[in-house]
Amino acid sequence: MSIRLVTLNTVVVIGISLLLLLPACVGTPDVNGNSKQNLTPAGKGAYILCEGLSGQNNTTLWRYSFFHSQSVTTQDYFTSANPGLKLGDTGNALKMKGDTAYIPITSNGMIEIMNISTGKSLGRIILNGTKRAPRDITIVNDTIGYISDFHTHSLTRFNPTTFTITQDLIAVGYAPEAIVSTSKYVFVANSGFGDYAYDHPEIKAQNISIVDVATNTEIAVIPAGPNVQSLHINRAKNLLYALYTHLPRFDKDSLGGVVEIDITTFKEIRRWPYKVSKNFALSQSGDSLLLLNSQGLSILHTVGNNTPNVVVKAKANENWYGVHVSPFDGSIFIANARQYTTKGEVILFNQQWNIINTFQVGINPNATIFFP
Repeated sequence: MSIRLVTLNTVVVIGISLLLLLPACVGTPDVNGNSKQNLTPAGKGAYILCEGLSGQNNTTLWRYSFFHSQSVTTQDYFTSANPGLKLGDTGNALKMKGDTAYIPITSNGMIEIMNISTGKSLGRIILNGTKRAPRDITIVNDTIGYISDFHTHSLTRFNPTTFTITQDLIAVGYAPEAIVSTSKYVFVANSGFGDYAYDHPEIKAQNISIVDVATNTEIAVIPAGPNVQSLHINRAKNLLYALYTHLPRFDKDSLGGVVEIDITTFKEIRRWPYKVSKNFALSQSGDSLLLLNSQGLSILHTVGNNTPNVVVKAKANENWYGVHVSPFDGSIFIANARQYTTKGEVILFNQQWNIINTFQVGINPNATIFFP
């Protein structure tokens, strides 16, 4: 099996060759610079990934300091920490293991690997083939991780410590997006490209594939709903939550919603029809879901017989694109994409739903990780 790993040292030594291989991923140095700024402030922090616009090579990364209550840089942090290097085109997820972050760059068919403390690039895993589209990542343990591939309808297994591919093209459903895992199983959201699945009922989509980690094979499929895209696991209760949105052609008439699944029996427990956007989050306790839609942010208390309740309303010119809960103080990070074509912002709320901070980020902020 051919495996390609590009390290930062390789970038320095054979920069010309890398430019030929990855023209959309490498840019010019950050001429505005932050040479006098401290790019690695002490204390807790967060990274916010901004996917940019497809075809524009403008995925960016922003670092937030809890101690200073502000962004560390006023432009792309990744380029500031790695002069001459850009993340690439359409970064769709941001996952971490220890002090290492993994960023699937969908349009470039690669995974950027970065040291969290320093922001320095550690290397890139490039998926084999010309039509690869990594969408999400899950880390099972120190030696096993999986990448979902939107175009080949498959998973790639890799070693998150050595950054090497161990098995490629593990068949799942159509257009897999979010993936999450336990020590035994990987759960895969098969979106089916939205409307495409509606027109092609013969494809395996609108469901969740379950892959056995021991054998790397799909062992079960759970029905979910149209355009299922996002997943979260409540590990304490062995529950999987899957968010399905709607079919674009029926946007005005269909709701979407959330389905709750027992991950020990693979059986659906219940579901809540609700108008939802792509991303959602678990509360710190795991007993509530934070849901986004055009109205703003809703809370769904999953203990008992409850329905979602709007707690914060978005302004007319805002589009809330992602929601994340800080493990440090319970503050809520709302990624506001505004009109999707200009720089976005992050809005911080406390647990009483008061705004405590805002800061500007790149175009289409979508994913966040927190680090001590």
